[in-house]
Amino acid sequence: MNTPVTRTTREMKKHNVVLVVNALKALNSATKADLSEQTGLSVATCGTVLNHLCLTGEVLSLALDASSGGRPAQRYAYNPDFFSVLSLYVEGNTTSARIAALITSATGTTLEQLDTVFQPLSLAQFFDYIGDIVSRYPNLQAMGIGLPGVIVDGVVASCDIALFNGLPLVQILREKFGLFVQVGNDMNYTAYGFYRSNCPQETGPVAYLLQPEGECTGCGMVINGRVLQGASHFAGEVSHIPLPPADGQMTERLSHIIVTLVAVINPVTVALSGPQLKAQDLADIRRHCQDHIPEQHLPALIYRPSIEQDYLQGIAELTLESYNFHLIFEL
Repeated sequence: MNTPVTRTTREMKKHNVVLVVNALKALNSATKADLSEQTGLSVATCGTVLNHLCLTGEVLSLALDASSGGRPAQRYAYNPDFFSVLSLYVEGNTTSARIAALITSATGTTLEQLDTVFQPLSLAQFFDYIGDIVSRYPNLQAMGIGLPGVIVDGVVASCDIALFNGLPLVQILREKFGLFVQVGNDMNYTAYGFYRSNCPQETGPVAYLLQPEGECTGCGMVINGRVLQGASHFAGEVSHIPLPPADGQMTERLSHIIVTLVAVINPVTVALSGPQLKAQDLADIRRHCQDHIPEQHLPALIYRPSIEQDYLQGIAELTLESYNFHLIFEL
């Protein structure tokens, strides 16, 4: 006998809040009637949710709309100052590392962008760097960090920057700063940032390849709008794929990886970036792919001169999304 699945009142409340908040952000400002039309909820339910969000300061009551004969409607907007988000990533090694950071409002507006090089980088310097930002933004509530490594349940299992290896970084940062924290892989964040800025409505798989100096190619994948992590958070570690000799040719190596991706996830788009990669290399990569895969199955190849904005956007959007759900589940 199948037991019907029912939602509790608490679950329904959370669901309604998610709908109203997302609609309010999408519309920039709205009346109860606007939100009802956008979400499918009743005007009364939208009003109840808005009353709660106004009490917490998450939503602002704006001026009344001009009357068209009836009672003027109250307009609402999501409060961009309700909290701010710190997104940062670390690249390089322990001897010489670079930290890129972005501080955004609750609605995603950029407040400040930073870029700092450390020679060398120590954990004390890393924590002090974050502490300085936290002290300057008292309403900072969430932090997302990208690292070149494998992160499982908030613990850095392996990292190109050795000082992070084995650290339960999420726990350390939460205890140290009292913030919501998430830590993730560099390519997962980068792939998601590219997806959100270039093809947010795409349901087919999207992949992002980074070819740094050397042969350790990185890959991130987004499928149905979600980052593909894999069963043990190892998805995208394409440097472990046994590839045929490429005689040191970067384009041939990348084409072998793309052929593998096409056979496994059949991406609609693959973005490529790297310090030695040029836009004109993509034609050569495509020719190599055509030797193994029929043209109709090949993805669009898109050149990205730098991963920085894709990377930071991915951290910012995934952290904001996770923190918003964290707020909802505290209801």
